[in-house]
Amino acid sequence: MSSSVATTILFVSKEFALYGYFIILISGIIGNIGNILVFTYYKIFRRNQCAFYLIVETITDCCLLLVALPFRISELAFALDLTRASLIWCKLKAMISYTSTLITFSAICFAAIDQYLSTNYHPWLRQLSTLKLAHRLTYSSIIIWVVYGSMFLIFFEIQSTAGCTIYNVDFARYFSFFHYIMLNGMIPILVSSIFSLLAYLNVRRIVQMRMIVVRRKLDKQLTAMVLTKVVFLVCTILPSIIFRIYILNVTVDPNDTVRIAIHQLVSNIAYALFYINPACTFYLFLLVSPRFRRQVKYTYTLIKNFSRRYCRTQRQNQIAPNFEERSDLDQ
Repeated sequence: MSSSVATTILFVSKEFALYGYFIILISGIIGNIGNILVFTYYKIFRRNQCAFYLIVETITDCCLLLVALPFRISELAFALDLTRASLIWCKLKAMISYTSTLITFSAICFAAIDQYLSTNYHPWLRQLSTLKLAHRLTYSSIIIWVVYGSMFLIFFEIQSTAGCTIYNVDFARYFSFFHYIMLNGMIPILVSSIFSLLAYLNVRRIVQMRMIVVRRKLDKQLTAMVLTKVVFLVCTILPSIIFRIYILNVTVDPNDTVRIAIHQLVSNIAYALFYINPACTFYLFLLVSPRFRRQVKYTYTLIKNFSRRYCRTQRQNQIAPNFEERSDLDQ
């Protein structure tokens, strides 16, 4: 009886992960491309440091989704795990995935801090919010996290027992207790939450500040978008952290197949929520910002008009040679 229950739970877990990851991947790529188009098209975004952080976050989110999910989907659908077949890919996938995640979280934290500074009542704090500082912080964080991520090239290995994972006991302990729970969870959650809330409080009294109307509207828009992103970040990342802490403090009997199957199901749900975070930024911005919706609509109209004009030009270029050939034949 227990074996059939465990088999059913594992089947549900596998189907949920397979279709869930596929939907997250497709919707995430489309949404992130939409973010990149909007943030790079409008000059008001190109000259804004918070928007620059959001562009960096969007690009790294794309990298994370493309590196992590397609191979996870192939493993679930076709039982093809490339990380078991190639040591190089085993190490590279770990490095790229964890480095991209840390760069994304850094960009979110920088965006929250920047909105707190740019909306602050004190001029000397507003002056700290500059595009030059944004470039320096972003490039520095990328270098730091790439160097940090090189550790995964050393400690990830392939063995027949568990496949591609960390087998060094000391580094596995560091990874579980500090990297995953603190660097990958609590620190970005606390920093981004605190500064996004402070920025929200600043925006509530922004009317009292002598500021250009366009700049005031932009700050309100970006603060609402960043605050929503941070709230969503907390909601999607906390379950995986809580589950990791639970697993580290619980010993499971290898013969208890039902409990192992339940852990597998909860793990897939927690990781699906984790990957929803880099996939849903565009849709969150659409939901909370009417101005962003208008900007997306206008960008879509421009792209549609450009594609129509391009197709019309191509058709004309194809018709012209045919007409010339027919004229030559008539002569």
